[in-house]
Amino acid sequence: MKRATKDVLYFETGPDNPATLRVDPGEEFEVETQMNRGPWLADHPDGDRLHDKLHNGQQPRDSMFSEGWSVPGFAAAGLPSGNPSSGCIYVEGAKAGDILLVHIGQIDLDPLGYTAYGGNTGAMPGWFGPNGLGAGHRIVEIHDGLIHWSEDLKLPARPMIGCIGVSPARERYHNGWAGYWGGNFDAQEVTTGSTLMLGVNVDGALLHVGDMHAIQGDGEICGAGGIEAGGRVRLTVEVAPRPESFFWPRLENDSHIATLAMARPCEDAFRLALESLVLWMEEDYGLSRIDAYLLLGQVLEARCTAFVNPTFTYIAKVGKEYLPERSH
Repeated sequence: MKRATKDVLYFETGPDNPATLRVDPGEEFEVETQMNRGPWLADHPDGDRLHDKLHNGQQPRDSMFSEGWSVPGFAAAGLPSGNPSSGCIYVEGAKAGDILLVHIGQIDLDPLGYTAYGGNTGAMPGWFGPNGLGAGHRIVEIHDGLIHWSEDLKLPARPMIGCIGVSPARERYHNGWAGYWGGNFDAQEVTTGSTLMLGVNVDGALLHVGDMHAIQGDGEICGAGGIEAGGRVRLTVEVAPRPESFFWPRLENDSHIATLAMARPCEDAFRLALESLVLWMEEDYGLSRIDAYLLLGQVLEARCTAFVNPTFTYIAKVGKEYLPERSH
């Protein structure tokens, strides 16, 4: 199986990024992701032991909970920027004007993760400096499907891919951004069993994948996660014609169809996601726009998944049990 590794990391997504892997539609491949902010464990007082556990995949043998730990230079340690993607993946046969369907398979998490809050985010700003919460971080073990938050509290792991996108047509964006090309939209639905649909803007699509989380609450309010984690995800891609109504990323799983939009202010992201969902229901399910809108008024599920990035992300989704049979 082909693998996109951490040997070449990109911190920006753009049409001039050289491809590091080429895949065919229908071919399963694996992406090995870099923990966000890089190998900062080198700065930890117990870093050698933790580094060995992280990179050798060892199961933890003793408690490493983070109360009282200090990570000198945490914000700037390791890699030079956030949200690294594992190279740049060229999809054979993908042409500008198509859509790329990314089928997300098994996700395997590394045994360590962290979350951190630097003192202000878009969710909790500090206008003249850190707000009243102060800064903080927590390092956790991840094993047996659980995140070991403390001796008393274990959280179920819900792995997801935070940053996944194709190249914009001409611009290049830091991987903290998200927009029509996808990118760093931090939606929990981007996980095993989902298909993410992205508009192809350049030949080959140039797929970028990174920013794995072991779990994340709505809004990603800490800024550094979610539980930032490294790991491996298996993907398969398909290429299809772009529907007339396709403007923003779409997602489908066994239970829902969903649209995602990114903008500032947050209410504009919501409006764009809602508009996109109505158009999808019209084109694929034969509903008039007003019928789709009235139905969504009763059964719409929507929320902000990321309230901390340069653009806010809103997801709008509807359960398939409320939809008529697909017209095409």
